[in-house]
Amino acid sequence: MTIRQGLTLSALVAFTTVASADELLMKNGSRLVGTLVSSSDSEVVFDTPFAGEITLKQENVESLVTTEDVTLLMRDGRVFRDKKIIEQEGELVVIDENQSPVEFAVADIEFVNPAPWLLGEGYNWSGQVNAALESERGNSDSDEVDIDFESIWRSLEDRFTIRGLVETDRSNGDKTKDTWWIRNKYDRFSRSDPDNYYGYQLYFEYDKFADLDLRTLTGPYIGRQFFDNNLLNMHAEVGVVYVDEQFDVAEDSDFWGSNWEVRLVSGIIPKLELYLNQDGVLNINDTSESIANTTFGIRFPLIYGLQLAAEARWEYDGGAADDVDDTDETYNFKLGYAW
Repeated sequence: MTIRQGLTLSALVAFTTVASADELLMKNGSRLVGTLVSSSDSEVVFDTPFAGEITLKQENVESLVTTEDVTLLMRDGRVFRDKKIIEQEGELVVIDENQSPVEFAVADIEFVNPAPWLLGEGYNWSGQVNAALESERGNSDSDEVDIDFESIWRSLEDRFTIRGLVETDRSNGDKTKDTWWIRNKYDRFSRSDPDNYYGYQLYFEYDKFADLDLRTLTGPYIGRQFFDNNLLNMHAEVGVVYVDEQFDVAEDSDFWGSNWEVRLVSGIIPKLELYLNQDGVLNINDTSESIANTTFGIRFPLIYGLQLAAEARWEYDGGAADDVDDTDETYNFKLGYAW
């Protein structure tokens, strides 16, 4: 093959690639040619030959045209499977099942190539596990192990959540902290307004050095998903719970209360996440014996799902035994994995 033939072949391949590529037009007039990977109400992921996958804000996109079949989930709930987005006389069009053209704007699209669970097919599994480990040897020997985890199975209709925490500290061979808790939740989403839901929870907690042999908390709640996007994810819940507390030394107790939970994650700062978790129980019989837990952290996503976090946690237990502090503060750095 001569040099001229090689250049001609390269040019032909490049032309074929461009000719068969998807096209995205920005509102500032820029035109990108490549492959549409996915699109949501907040962003578009587009694979370009010159820069790889890039993420664009949906608000900056004027139009897009595809040469390969895509699945569209529209904001009004309609689904177009394995269709091409084409442009006719300046309008974006797909062909419906009746072979009729359907005109739409980019803003009408909820997702391009949505995950199966968004189409009502099965569950999406997400979660994370984090660990804070410390070992010190010298004038004193100490070891600290903090592990927390979260696992969520989500469909359009419901959601299963399991969260837990284990903490064990030793100093010179003696345990100085030994506690764990686990929370199981089931949520059912409203059909008329999917942002609203109701659920039921079952919670267990043990803390050796707080004289708590077992705390059991159970009851229903209602909640709302206020935000759910890459910039801000937030939900809040309130409910009624029955609490049963068994102590090693102190007298056992039980009471009815009102519980709450607020969980917020913000990605407004690029390349890191801010998160705030707050939950508690208001003791209806004696408000001074209420429970409140607050966690604030900064999470740095790394690569391959790995993440690093700096976290502060404050725990208040107004019903703690007389010789136990009712406030506990924890500060640590965590390394984790999210999926």
